[in-house]
Amino acid sequence: MIRLNLIEAAERASVADETVTPVHVTDVAAQVKTSKKKTLVGLLAALFVFVAFSCFLSVFGVPKPLQGVLPGPYLSLIGAEDPSRTALTLASGQTTSAGGSLQAQAAAADAAIKKRESLTVRQVVGEINPKVLFNNKRDDYASLLPMEKVSYQRSAINQFFTFLTTATPDDVGFSDCVFQSPNYFYVRGVSVKPTSQRSFLERVKSVSSDFRTPPLPENAPATDITAFGQFNVNNVNKAAVSRFVPISEMSEEIKALKSLASSNKVNLSGLDKPVVEEFGVYKRFTYQVTTSADFPELQSLMAALDASPVRIGVTKAELKFAKKSLAAAFTLVMFVAP
Repeated sequence: MIRLNLIEAAERASVADETVTPVHVTDVAAQVKTSKKKTLVGLLAALFVFVAFSCFLSVFGVPKPLQGVLPGPYLSLIGAEDPSRTALTLASGQTTSAGGSLQAQAAAADAAIKKRESLTVRQVVGEINPKVLFNNKRDDYASLLPMEKVSYQRSAINQFFTFLTTATPDDVGFSDCVFQSPNYFYVRGVSVKPTSQRSFLERVKSVSSDFRTPPLPENAPATDITAFGQFNVNNVNKAAVSRFVPISEMSEEIKALKSLASSNKVNLSGLDKPVVEEFGVYKRFTYQVTTSADFPELQSLMAALDASPVRIGVTKAELKFAKKSLAAAFTLVMFVAP
């Protein structure tokens, strides 16, 4: 038994001794290929960083910690600016470093100020908005000069009142009539016959833009009149009055208006309490006046004012039938120069 065991042990030892450890052979070509790949990746990463850095410098300029460090040709190539290397070319052609730039900048600023101070008003206006010097049409009401607006207001209300006088049938009466510059109107009234109602509304529509008549309720009379829109104002002489009223002539201008009203049998109240607004080169005096005169007298006054040299405009007229008489309120305006 012991012998058999010894034989088996010897055989196991022999088998163990015959086991050979494998030898690993290194592939040199593969290692060389891997090394080249790593080198190429590193070069590409470095190139990417360089390009990104150059783009940063060309867009944002050289940061302060790197100013004066990077070579000038490189900065010129990528279009980057280094404040420490910036030079100013003087009038004589001499170039100075950054140390002399502040003095040169101050001299240039002084020269610009002197040049600006020597410009005329026309040159300044032409430089800011050249079209202002050549745009003399000013057809839109908002673009008119102050005194041109006064001329427009007087002509507009005179034309509207004249139209009402000639276009209103005898059997049509008004309870409300409003006109506000530049050409907005509102009329409300009643007619005796439906034919007069239709005739009047058609006439108003023919001389208006954006004309409207709101729908009437079912129980409203067939002769009810309600209309509003924009009256067509034509042939306005914008130079009818062209000068501001000097402050020394204000009392004479008000006296001339009162005389004009009196000659047309109109008594105006409220000319002694104006609202004053300051606009620098001129002041605007606004008067809220009232009267109880009839419409023919008021129409006659508006026509006389439009033809007169009195420098007062009418921005709003509001007429209401109160009990047995007509109550009228006007907003008058006068531009006064100091």
